[in-house]
Amino acid sequence: MAVAPEAVRAVVSAARRRGGVVVVDLPRRVDETVVEALEQLDLCLLVVPPELRAVAGARRVASAAGLVLRDLRVVVPTGARPKGLGGLEAEEVAGLLGLPLAGEVPWEPDLVTAQTAGVPPGGAVRGPLARFCAAFWDRMPVDAPGGGV
Repeated sequence: MAVAPEAVRAVVSAARRRGGVVVVDLPRRVDETVVEALEQLDLCLLVVPPELRAVAGARRVASAAGLVLRDLRVVVPTGARPKGLGGLEAEEVAGLLGLPLAGEVPWEPDLVTAQTAGVPPGGAVRGPLARFCAAFWDRMPVDAPGGGV
């Protein structure tokens, strides 16, 4: 079931009015609904595995998203990768996309299992994703817009 762009506009706008950071997890395809969400974001992190096929797919997404985004950056999962991932360095991924590298996040092998158990991504306080997020926000300027990621 598709979500109407007007509904996305209302929900994201309401969340931004409450203050703080608004995190929106978007699909790979860029349609009217996704464009509506992107137009309201101050910063978008595009997660791209370090492989050529992923970079090719991300290039299409980045091209479309870049038309409406002010700040688009790349995050590359690294480290102990599942079978099939690997081949490129994080800097190469960012360079091939022509986007700044926001950072690398170590692969979190228990992420899918944790989600199945109801634990959100980054919910393991000492996990790689939580550590990446904490470090990322520590690097953000205090006066940076805090409306959405």
